[in-house]
Amino acid sequence: MCVEFFHARALWTEILTGPLSDNFYAILRAHAIVFVEGMVGELEPVAVATMGTNKFRNMKEDIAQKIMTGLSDVIDHSYEYCTEALNLEQTIREALAALSYEAFEGVLHPAFEEDEILLILVGGFLGLLVGVAQLLLFYI
Repeated sequence: MCVEFFHARALWTEILTGPLSDNFYAILRAHAIVFVEGMVGELEPVAVATMGTNKFRNMKEDIAQKIMTGLSDVIDHSYEYCTEALNLEQTIREALAALSYEAFEGVLHPAFEEDEILLILVGGFLGLLVGVAQLLLFYI
C-alpha cells in the first residue's frame, strides 16, 4: 500500500505543484544563488567589476530561474534514486509497527471517517443478508 501512495513521483508532484510549492521554489532560488556565488568564488569582485553589479545580480537570478523552470524536465530521472534513498516503505512499516494500538487507530480513523456512515450501512446490509441466509438455511 505504501508504494501506491508514497512514491517519488507523488512526493515530487506535491513539492513542485502543491500548496507549499512557493516555499520550495523560494528555498531552491536561495540555494541556487548561493551556489552561483560559490562557483564564482574569489573572482566575484572581478565579475562585478566586469559586468557591473546589476548585471551580476541579474545573472544570478537568471541562473536560479533556469534551474527552477528546468527542474520539472529533469526530475523524472531522480525517482529511482529517491525511492531507494528514502526507503519509505520500510520506514513507514517500522514506524507503524512501533505505534501503540490507540495511536495506530488514530492514524487509521481519519482515513475511514469520511466513509464511516457508508461502512456502517454496508455492514448492516451484509448482516441482514447473512441473517436472511441463516433463516432460509435453518428454518426452510
